[in-house]
Amino acid sequence: MDGLWWLVPVFFVIALAYASVGHGGASGYLAALSFFAFCPDEMATTALTLNLFVAGIALMSFARAGHFVGRLTWPFVVASVPAAFLGGLIPVSVRFYQVLLAIALGVAAVRLSLDLRGREEGRVVRPSLALALPTGGGIGWLSGVVGVGGGIFLSPFLLLLRWATPKQTAAASAAFILINSAAGLCGRSDPALSMEPCGRCSQPP
Repeated sequence: MDGLWWLVPVFFVIALAYASVGHGGASGYLAALSFFAFCPDEMATTALTLNLFVAGIALMSFARAGHFVGRLTWPFVVASVPAAFLGGLIPVSVRFYQVLLAIALGVAAVRLSLDLRGREEGRVVRPSLALALPTGGGIGWLSGVVGVGGGIFLSPFLLLLRWATPKQTAAASAAFILINSAAGLCGRSDPALSMEPCGRCSQPP
């Protein structure tokens, strides 16, 4: 940890910013960790673990305020949990992981730059199971592979398709991230199923 102490305040700021919109901050943690010689497995596991705490706190806050809608959230979660677990099991090359990480960070940048003012008003339309289940499954698999909770992928769907208001989206994303992160960590629990070795992993500390 010598020389990495500054990651503590950086992670704190990332967690604070992401929790305000119902996210766990995994894409932010991964972006910060990508500047150092960490293996993809280490980066993903660290990000998912931090997600559990941050998304859990965000979910409690939004649920207490009455913004959590179970019937909106559960179809995405039901499909995403097994997919996230399988995504965590799949060994991928470092190059493929880097491509997926770049996509995840790009989506995160777009999501955080969206102007959502005025979206609170107006009628929302709940998605059908035919749309929610495959969406949740696809996001869950990608989340398990990359090491994110999936909120950065889910929330644009909910907002842009008017499936939920911004605060309902934040609550649903927090629940989605919390459960997906736990599933992804379970998938990564077997060391025999880790990613292929890379040069950075073999470097001495």
